[in-house]
Amino acid sequence: MVSSMIESIPTHSGSGRGRPKEDREIKKRVSLSVMPSLYGDIQKIAYVQRRSISDLIGDLMEQFRAAHREELEEYEKIKKSEKNG
Repeated sequence: MVSSMIESIPTHSGSGRGRPKEDREIKKRVSLSVMPSLYGDIQKIAYVQRRSISDLIGDLMEQFRAAHREELEEYEKIKKSEKNG
């Protein structure tokens, strides 16, 4: 499940109509299962901070990624060694 989330990177689909799209990453929609009480509290925090839940969770995930840079580097090493056989 995690590998499918990592490997499925959204692609740009230009239809040729309208303004050209900026060259930026497109957000990916994901589904999470959380306890109702946790979700309720996150909604309250987002409301007080005047932010969307998506924005709040996105920032937390970015912080988590930054704190685990070593694991990401290890993942890249593992994948590279698997590819080279």
